[in-house]
Amino acid sequence: MNRESPAGAADHYRPVCPGLYATHVLGDAETVFTPAQLQKLDFHVECHLSTAFVTVKTTWVVPGSLLKSEKNDGKKGNITFAMPVTEQTTVTGVSAQMSNKRFASGVMPNKDTKNMKGTRFGRNTAAPLPAHPELFAISIPGVPAGETVHVQATYFTPLDFENGAYVFRAPTQLPTGCMPPNTPLTKVLSVMATARSAYSEQVQVMSPTHPVTLVQAGAGVTQVQLDPIKREKWTNTEFVMVMPVWGGDIAAAGVQQPPAPGDPDARHSFAISIAPPKPEAVNPFPRDVIFLLDRSGSMGGGPMDAARAALIAGLKDLTPNDRFNICAFDNLQIYFDQEGLTNATNEAKDAALKWCNINCQARGTTDIMTPLARALELFSGQPNPGAVPMVFVITDGAVEDEREICTFVERAFKKGGADPAAMLPRVNTFGIGRYANHYFLKMLANIGRGMNGAAYSPETVEKKMFDLLRASKTPILTNIAVGIPQSAQGVEILPFPVPDLFAGAPVMISGKCAGGLPPTIEVQARVAGGAVWQRSIPVATDLQNNATAIPLDKVFVKQRIDLMTARAWLTQEQHLEQQVIDLSLKHGVPCAHTKLCAFEISLKNETAMKNQKAGGGAVSVAKYAVGGAAGVMVIGAMAGGFGDVGASLSNAGGMIAGAGSMIGSIDIGGFDVPDLSCIAECAADAPCIEPLVACVEPVLGMAGECFEVVGGVVEAVAGALGGND
Repeated sequence: MNRESPAGAADHYRPVCPGLYATHVLGDAETVFTPAQLQKLDFHVECHLSTAFVTVKTTWVVPGSLLKSEKNDGKKGNITFAMPVTEQTTVTGVSAQMSNKRFASGVMPNKDTKNMKGTRFGRNTAAPLPAHPELFAISIPGVPAGETVHVQATYFTPLDFENGAYVFRAPTQLPTGCMPPNTPLTKVLSVMATARSAYSEQVQVMSPTHPVTLVQAGAGVTQVQLDPIKREKWTNTEFVMVMPVWGGDIAAAGVQQPPAPGDPDARHSFAISIAPPKPEAVNPFPRDVIFLLDRSGSMGGGPMDAARAALIAGLKDLTPNDRFNICAFDNLQIYFDQEGLTNATNEAKDAALKWCNINCQARGTTDIMTPLARALELFSGQPNPGAVPMVFVITDGAVEDEREICTFVERAFKKGGADPAAMLPRVNTFGIGRYANHYFLKMLANIGRGMNGAAYSPETVEKKMFDLLRASKTPILTNIAVGIPQSAQGVEILPFPVPDLFAGAPVMISGKCAGGLPPTIEVQARVAGGAVWQRSIPVATDLQNNATAIPLDKVFVKQRIDLMTARAWLTQEQHLEQQVIDLSLKHGVPCAHTKLCAFEISLKNETAMKNQKAGGGAVSVAKYAVGGAAGVMVIGAMAGGFGDVGASLSNAGGMIAGAGSMIGSIDIGGFDVPDLSCIAECAADAPCIEPLVACVEPVLGMAGECFEVVGGVVEAVAGALGGND
């Protein structure tokens, strides 16, 4: 993420690690970042099942030459804390401490932030602070020259799954010039990482980037740290931790926890993990694949080029056992094969590549319903027993009939799902940019038992879209069902219906039920050829006072919030939206209906606020902030929201430029933080983008209606989303 400096100028950087930076704008409106002097960068990482929880602590000394103020006398001014993140990162808190000031953060409902002006931060407006989905940034005001500033940030992110392993990445690359010459990395950098799984075996952990040493190992847990002895092997790059899961067979296990003391939700939490084997160890299903690619005018330029490149790569991944078709759609549709599905021979794929280059060009407006309905007709009109029918909806727009589309697919699937062995089409969705309704796409993928992905900047479209296509390449299990005891009450399962198992996508099921699960439960599914796969899997009880406990409520809270938000959008039920807000405040996780806020706080009030948070429930931020409500600054609104039909109809481009290269800055009353206002394609009334994105999960679902459990053992009801919260 480094950038070249102009000749004769001091080194400038985009943020490559969490830290303090001076920011200024060059003549071309590019914001550059110059680091302060690093003393310590510490990462504490807890990888629980498929989610990484991170606490990063940094200590920096701020030279007067970096401070920006109205006087510019180098004695006191503002400095920016900036941290590179991904679109899936959820920042849950940030705090800073100096010799005579301290700052904290909290989550508040959107409706309560209308009068939050943050005047003590230099803000004179209640508008949300814009930022970038690949950058978390906040200004720390009133910093004296030479001051030592301690900043702590907490966030969580889903683990990537690559080549049969869960992967965690930490932004530990240090910018040049932030340390005195010849200072070893071992003096300033530390990483302690723990990996916990639902399986009884020791978790395999390795790092391809740094030497690590084992701290502890036991059943289902492994802890490592950067090895200070092998300092000569340290490199100044991001820290990568790899946790392989591929084996010779499908692996499945469960873990559960009783409710925390005082939790009003008295149900047990549980998680069931199903890990795929190596692709060569299985007989995968053949696939029938229809690609629906939005070619409306707003896709012009980078988005269309990247989506077309990813689609071409996905075509090349088709096997001779697969069939396919392509539809390029705007307000009209054009198909590669007007008649139906084509066998994926080398000749057909070569013809499709040429067709894509000619026909996948931006034009027109957006109609999703017509090509999606046609795709479902093609599957039913040309049945292929034993194959998994899959449709990929790729769009950057919002349309007016989104709820009707969800209802149409839901009814079609209920009508065709009477046979438990039936292979219904899987609907996968990929949203591009900020004008797409990402909650509509989540809900559509959930109804269709498919995957969901998103990209917000042109440079990420091709990779993220291809990652989605590649993850669905090798189906292993379909129609997965979980046996829940008939005695269980208040059952909630997410995602529901349970998604399929692929070699490139493990299945992680979470849920709640009164009384908990028995020591073993049944899981049943279909394998290629139609045979039934059935397994009795163990369910371990992971007590919350155990040092190796997995915080299941925290691990899956984002999934619950996203699915509840999507359901509230679909049904337009206010009580569901309130349940989302309550869950967000309870766990301190920002969502579409809440915001993260920052404020100055006294030591006494900080202690009182921490005690109230520990007791559970919402926290009144204004109660503890210096200056009350006027001292609270809204950090931002959430990216990946409910879309913008007007922008889609006008073919406005919804892409976001790369962090650090096209970001302008605002400087209101001495407040200086990266901003998106200078981007030409952003409409004046465009929704603000916050670095608390994390609204995209690799596989999404929702709690549904009744479901059949395996083996005819029992029947259970997946409770309505948010019920018993």
